[in-house]
Amino acid sequence: GLLSAMVVIPNSLGAAELLGHYGTDEQKQYYLPKLANGEFIPCFGLTEPTAGSDAASIKAEGEVFKDSDGEIKFKLNFRKRYITLAPVANLISLAFKLHDPDNLLGKGAEPGITVALVHRGTPGLEMGKHHQPIGDAFYNGPIIGRDVVIDADEIIGGKECAGQGWRMLVECLSVGRAITLPSNSAGGIKTIAVATGAYSRIRRQFRLPIGKMEGVEESLAKLAGYAYSSDAAVSMST
Repeated sequence: GLLSAMVVIPNSLGAAELLGHYGTDEQKQYYLPKLANGEFIPCFGLTEPTAGSDAASIKAEGEVFKDSDGEIKFKLNFRKRYITLAPVANLISLAFKLHDPDNLLGKGAEPGITVALVHRGTPGLEMGKHHQPIGDAFYNGPIIGRDVVIDADEIIGGKECAGQGWRMLVECLSVGRAITLPSNSAGGIKTIAVATGAYSRIRRQFRLPIGKMEGVEESLAKLAGYAYSSDAAVSMST
C-alpha cells in the first residue's frame, strides 16, 4: 500500500498529471523533472471534512488581492483531511473556490474552483500528522492553511487558468479513479487467483489435489472470474 501510494499520487493524481495537461511551459520545465526524480513529493489537496466525492462542495477559499507592490496575489484559507502523502509531501496541488471581489483577473467576482501549487514551508501552512483512518500504513493526514499567500504564477496554468479547476478535476481525476486505483486492486486479485490456483494443485487430500474437488473448483472459478472481470475493466478504461 505504501509503495503503490508513493507511485500513484505523483503520476495520476498530484501535480504531474495536472501540469502535463494544463501547466505553463515554465511550470512544466521547473516542476516535472523534480517530480520525476523525487525532489518533489506531491499530494492532492481536495478532500475536506464535509467534501469528498462531492468535490464541488469544497469550502476552501482563496481571495485575489494586490500587494503593496501592485502584484496580484492569492490569500488561501482551507482545512483538508484524508490527504494521501500529506505527512511527507512538500508540494500540494490545492483545490479551492476563488473569490475576486475587485475583478482583478477580469473573470468576475466568483471565478470558481481553482487549483494552485503550494509548497511546504509557506507561512500559514500546516502539514498535519500521520493519520491511519483505516489502519493502513500509507501516509495520510490533514492540511490546514490560514492566510496562506501565493503568487499568481503558482496557479496551475497561470492566472489565465484561474476558475478552471473544476474542469481539471473532472478531466484528470478519471486517471486515478478509473485506471490507477482499479489496476492496483486488479493486480491484487490476480495475484490471489494465481497463488490460490497453484496451491490447489499441490495441496492433496484423499490422494487428490484439492483443486479437483467440486466445492473447491466452484470457489476457484468464482475467483478466476472476478480476476478476469477486474482486469477487463482496467483494460477497457485505458
